[in-house]
Amino acid sequence: MKVRTLASLCLISTLYACGGMQVTNSPDKEYPIDTTGEEAQSEDTESEIDNIEDEEEEAVDTGGSAETEVDAPLTDFSQTGPHAVTVQDRTVSVTGCNINYDIYTPQGITDPPTVVLGHGFARGSSVMVGWAEHFSSWGVEVLLPTLCHYNVLTGVDHEMNGQNMKELAALHGSTSTVYAGHSAGGLAAIIAAAQDSGTVGVLGLDATDTEGVPGVDDFIGREYAGDVSCPSFSVMGEPSTCNSNNNGLELFKAMPEYRAIQVMSADHCDFESPTDFVCEMSCEASTAEYSDEEIRPVIVSLATAAIVSLAGVSEDGTLVWADVGISDWIEEGLIQEK
Repeated sequence: MKVRTLASLCLISTLYACGGMQVTNSPDKEYPIDTTGEEAQSEDTESEIDNIEDEEEEAVDTGGSAETEVDAPLTDFSQTGPHAVTVQDRTVSVTGCNINYDIYTPQGITDPPTVVLGHGFARGSSVMVGWAEHFSSWGVEVLLPTLCHYNVLTGVDHEMNGQNMKELAALHGSTSTVYAGHSAGGLAAIIAAAQDSGTVGVLGLDATDTEGVPGVDDFIGREYAGDVSCPSFSVMGEPSTCNSNNNGLELFKAMPEYRAIQVMSADHCDFESPTDFVCEMSCEASTAEYSDEEIRPVIVSLATAAIVSLAGVSEDGTLVWADVGISDWIEEGLIQEK
């Protein structure tokens, strides 16, 4: 996929120290020069040159040259992580309802970090199962609720959904939580993060704010976004009516530490996992420059890298979002920073 150099690692030293191998200048070597010409070189001289070249090659292999470029592939977060995942279903009482949720737990990790993951309006947890399984395979425990207050019959309450996500994290015993969500679930995640002092990060998956919905106040998220003081990441698709023309971006811009990337040709359904025909009938892009096979790994890589970075699971999560990780996608026209 992508490669990182020692110089690239040092560029992000404000987040992670540039450690490991110490690189120093090798002492200059003097090669014997025979002024009588190449044919007159003795076998001993040729042997000495060969020995010197062998020593320099060894120095390159062990980091002996300051000009050596050390290449290593970045972790491919679009692939399933190293941990097997178990799932438990639970029900717990929160404000306004008994909330059903599933716990996705990575095996082999004691006390893994917690992620609370929200689904979009009029959807359900079934379209976020793929995300929960994938994130958990990389070493985090994911709580995936069916949010109570997106019911068009009993009323829509985004703020209560956010409060319920916060309550769910507390009841689970989490003291450092990443909140994430798709569409209006991203809005609920922001509302939860703004009220939870134990929040360590926020991820929005084509997140939206309220706008133009009868009976619902406009721009509810703007009342909360400025209170999110932790790092946040936003991965979004092309502007459309389904993502309120990317109005969720304004929420992340109100946060002091945010990164936002738009994936070109991506529609609202590309941020569910798995999506279904209900979403595709309303929100699938009619024309796209890039295919699903091209954009899906980019979305999954960016989202997963954000989660593991916020949760402190892997340094490579931060590297994927650095220049070394996204430069090729930018050059290909697959993504744009916002």
